[in-house]
Amino acid sequence: MNDLLVDADSCVKCGLCLPHCPTYTKTRNENESPRGRIALIQAWAGKHLETSEKLIEHIDNCLLCRSCERVCPAVVPYGRLINNFRGQIKDKKKSSLAESLLKEVSHNKAANRLAQSSLSFYQSSGLQKTARFFKLLELLKLDKVDRLLPPQSDQAPLQSNYFTEISPARGNVGLFIGCMGSLLDHETVNSAVKVLTAAGFNVYLPEQQTCCGALDMHDGDIEAAKHLATINCDAFSENNVDAIVTIASGCGSQMREYQQTEFAGKVVDISQFLIKSGSNFTDQLTPLTAAVCLHTPCSLKNIMREEQGALKLLQQVPGIKITALPASIQCCGSAGSYMLEHPQMAQALLNDLLDVALEDQSQYLVSSNIGCALHISAGLRERGIGLEVIHPVTLIARQLK
Repeated sequence: MNDLLVDADSCVKCGLCLPHCPTYTKTRNENESPRGRIALIQAWAGKHLETSEKLIEHIDNCLLCRSCERVCPAVVPYGRLINNFRGQIKDKKKSSLAESLLKEVSHNKAANRLAQSSLSFYQSSGLQKTARFFKLLELLKLDKVDRLLPPQSDQAPLQSNYFTEISPARGNVGLFIGCMGSLLDHETVNSAVKVLTAAGFNVYLPEQQTCCGALDMHDGDIEAAKHLATINCDAFSENNVDAIVTIASGCGSQMREYQQTEFAGKVVDISQFLIKSGSNFTDQLTPLTAAVCLHTPCSLKNIMREEQGALKLLQQVPGIKITALPASIQCCGSAGSYMLEHPQMAQALLNDLLDVALEDQSQYLVSSNIGCALHISAGLRERGIGLEVIHPVTLIARQLK
């Protein structure tokens, strides 16, 4: 309680955060603004406000995009404040079936492998079409998960945990692929290895690595998040790596805030790492005369503060035309499990993004976070639009000669 009050008391309620908050922009409700939520937590921690469903709802409606944190003149640790409050009231909340399944697949390697084989059968056998036709998924309340599943891919998971450089050696990196990357996005994982080795780096993928812990942290299960952090730190400590490269900024932002500072200090987004290391692929890339819409995830922009890496990396492709989404598009609405638990707000924010993204008739939309990519792809499919959503490093890998 004292920690909550100390953090909450640092907010002077100036309101500079209001225009940067997606939920406040949509609702114009002070309880749905950063300073409003801080005031609610402040009153609750000071025992002036009882625990209630309404109180929990207002705090849970926060996306934790942390745009407010980036513009706050008082440097209020808003993310820590929200996570700590959720930790205090976690026993008052009940997880949905979708969220429970997501955590099980994220934490348990056996469950993750079973999910991979089951997903392949589910999509290839026609079971998915049948379940959707009869609306069985809605009865099980799993329709929000099912909509996110990408079409079946012919990309196979990697069969090795170590890959050597194919140009003059420049160092060793650990690649954090994340639980969802290993389950739903083999192409991005394969592309990351291809590009990093082409840039001259030996790549390690520790088998023991696990979920980054973001799902648990944002759900208030701080102890579980700390446990996962310890596993990841131990997994990567076995190899002498210069950097821990991530292909999902949601994971990267969580790991950047691990208490194990030596590990956290090595975490970097893959695009940013390639640019900072001086990797230039211009002479190795085939031209691509295509229009590309660049989406910058909140986690990359507001927490990791590495939003320029993807743009600079993509600019190396000859002939490419890149258009970044405007600052008025604050958040896509994905926010980890938020899109499952708060579908109406998530859909409203997604619609804003898609309306703008589709104006330029791009051939690709690139995003550096798998959660955002899945959410945006689902929205495009629901509109009947075939715009491909891929990771920046995947686009680079496809153009490598």
